[in-house]
Amino acid sequence: MNKYFVMAIFLIFHSSQAVAATMTLKWEHKLLDGRTDRPKLELSHRLDNGLQFGFENAWQIDRSEKELDRDAGFAPDQYEMTFKSDYQYRWGENREWQAGGVFDYQLKAETKSVRYGVYAGYRYTPNLQSKIRARISRNIKKMKSGEYRGSDQYNQELRIDHWLTYRWDEWTFVWDFVYLRKLSDYEGNVFDNNKTSAIENELSAEYRLPNARAHAFYGKFKLKQKLLKDSVLSGASSNPNGYDWHGNRDNAIEFGYKYRF
Repeated sequence: MNKYFVMAIFLIFHSSQAVAATMTLKWEHKLLDGRTDRPKLELSHRLDNGLQFGFENAWQIDRSEKELDRDAGFAPDQYEMTFKSDYQYRWGENREWQAGGVFDYQLKAETKSVRYGVYAGYRYTPNLQSKIRARISRNIKKMKSGEYRGSDQYNQELRIDHWLTYRWDEWTFVWDFVYLRKLSDYEGNVFDNNKTSAIENELSAEYRLPNARAHAFYGKFKLKQKLLKDSVLSGASSNPNGYDWHGNRDNAIEFGYKYRF
């Protein structure tokens, strides 16, 4: 996977006609004791024709494993890489309308998948805007050895986001309402709440330095689902470190730094 990482960086910094490029360093921390931490690196830019592309590389640190129990010590293993593309078209007297499509290709530790969808948005005032996106995710290859049940329809998911964004001076506040639904009817193919649909919310605040507007810092709170799957309950009973997450919300916080070139 390292070759994909290097290739993505090369494409980002050697593309012409870029009108907006952003580098983001992120750290996501699950609040439940013994869950995971996810450091991330994202690079993206948008061309003057409305096309945007980039990538996000994420690592995962499993906090349920003690440092002494690790064969290679306490070090993050590369977990997933996502190549992202986006096309945006704007129109209106003040370019207040927008619409477009997204297509992502994702490599995980055991799976390859694609994500595709469409979105539309409207800016009500210079400071207030909303955007809605519908996106489908589906596995295209299971790389884990052994039996793999299902077909191309296995593990297809629909995700609908509605973002409401408000800007106040150097501050930007965002509320993301998320609706998730499994599109395959395979028994047992459920979310963490043990259902085929789920609702989540994400709240974030970003501050851009007034005298150096290329730099910004943000924080995000993710209100996630309750962990109600049978696998979580059985996993807790067999966990040597004594973690019991069943029935708790898998909430997370994320902090990041953005630099716009």
